[in-house]
Amino acid sequence: MIRAVLIALLLASLAVGSYVVLPIEQVEIVGNRQLSRAEIERLTGLEPGRPWLWAWPSRLEALKQNPWVNSALLERPAPGRLRIVLEERTPIAHLVQGQERYGLSADGVLLPGAPARSPVLEGRGELPIADLLLLIHTFPDAKRIRYNLAGYQVVTPGFVVWGRSVRELQDWAKARRIGKSDASNPLAHPGASTESRIYVYSWGVSARR
Repeated sequence: MIRAVLIALLLASLAVGSYVVLPIEQVEIVGNRQLSRAEIERLTGLEPGRPWLWAWPSRLEALKQNPWVNSALLERPAPGRLRIVLEERTPIAHLVQGQERYGLSADGVLLPGAPARSPVLEGRGELPIADLLLLIHTFPDAKRIRYNLAGYQVVTPGFVVWGRSVRELQDWAKARRIGKSDASNPLAHPGASTESRIYVYSWGVSARR
């Protein structure tokens, strides 16, 4: 019993001493663009005045759960000083789901509070994140991508294309790129015309003006 009390007193003394003898004097945050300093300090509990000796990497676990954070490291450049190095995710598209708005990162994470940008993703049914990422990569000039149970529609400045599957749209886009330098390609004409509405099927392509 006496031993347990002594250990408790020792730990309490160390805790108080860590505040007085070696507190955190400076916290440098590197790489944050979306998250504020106040938000990072709230999530980690790392701020001036807290004990420097107790600043373990585990303090970053709550921060790493934030969808904007791709990675986070804790460095100790000098006694009393800390450096938090962040890599934040970047939105590559803007997702509309009812009244909700999100950014979509390249690794398929939804980012709340992201600024609007192209392409805009919208549709009905289960969110097909993997398919949408493939379409964003396939059509880098897309302004809007719509999805539903019937298929996908991609809107670009020069044409609107619909396909039942991502694979069919990818095959059409590949043929269109080849067709720009090969007038004999049967898929060259629909992709080359401006303001076309193109429908891609397993059996062929239909184009309308």
